Amino acid sequence: MIKIVIIGNSAAGFSACEALLKNPLEKEITVISQEDAPAYKRNLLVDYLFGNIKEDELFLCPADFYEKNKIKFLKNIKVARVDTKKQAAVLKDNTKINYDYLIIAAGEKAKLPDIPGTSKDGVFSFYNLEDARKIKERLMVADTICVAADATLSQRILEALMPKGKTIKVISRDRPQNFTPTEKTEWIDGFDLTEIIGEGAELKAFKLSNGKAIGTSLVLFAGNYLPSTDFLKETELKTQAGYIIVDQNLRTNFENIFSCGSVCRNENNLTQQKTWDDAVNEGVLAATNIINLLERGEAPCQRTS
Repeated sequence: MIKIVIIGNSAAGFSACEALLKNPLEKEITVISQEDAPAYKRNLLVDYLFGNIKEDELFLCPADFYEKNKIKFLKNIKVARVDTKKQAAVLKDNTKINYDYLIIAAGEKAKLPDIPGTSKDGVFSFYNLEDARKIKERLMVADTICVAADATLSQRILEALMPKGKTIKVISRDRPQNFTPTEKTEWIDGFDLTEIIGEGAELKAFKLSNGKAIGTSLVLFAGNYLPSTDFLKETELKTQAGYIIVDQNLRTNFENIFSCGSVCRNENNLTQQKTWDDAVNEGVLAATNIINLLERGEAPCQRTS
């Protein structure tokens, strides 16, 4: 039986999985996810964080989707490396998951700025569901919130927080023209955040590049992401700035390894910023290309192209 392994349960990874299921060819599908939940709509995390939707409204499928479709779902699991010679995804505990075809849809990871104090209690990155759960809990007791993110995301977070009566300090370049400061909202676009201040592990304030310190009980970093490809450092997969390089068919330099979503870039468009829909469409395309190979009876191989 053909073994297909998908690393990542992102929008791209889930859409690839769904597309593979629609084809009747006999195959074994394994999905490896770092998270503990079924696939979900990452683009709605802001709505979930601020109570506009419930957690169960995020999920793209019911919890029993994988079992019902005979998918091996390895959740809360990290891949340590990919052994392209033995065609296996190697887990942290050295378990080897063999594949004939591999789809890498590992998405991105949040990057905290390189400043003192980011490890203090109350400082969060915001990218996945686990982040949102932790921030949501902290919001219940936080009164002053510092948001450091790109302008678009900062404005969305600000608009969601304002009705809750919190004091909000946004630190972001490109202040929107329609932003109007209030007694409880301030947009700081002329200075950078340079330090997180506290007593021991406890968060107390943040410091700006002008030396001013402002008290806060929550610091939220968002919008600064890197491709989640640390597990590929020991492979010969072609990457650039951490992104997996693929052709127009989403194939890597290995004939039986494909990649899709925000973790990869087309060799002719290395600066592309992908939307949720882009990731979904790429997942379908990667799966379709594998199905086409299987239907033509092409045996998977590990040669680099």
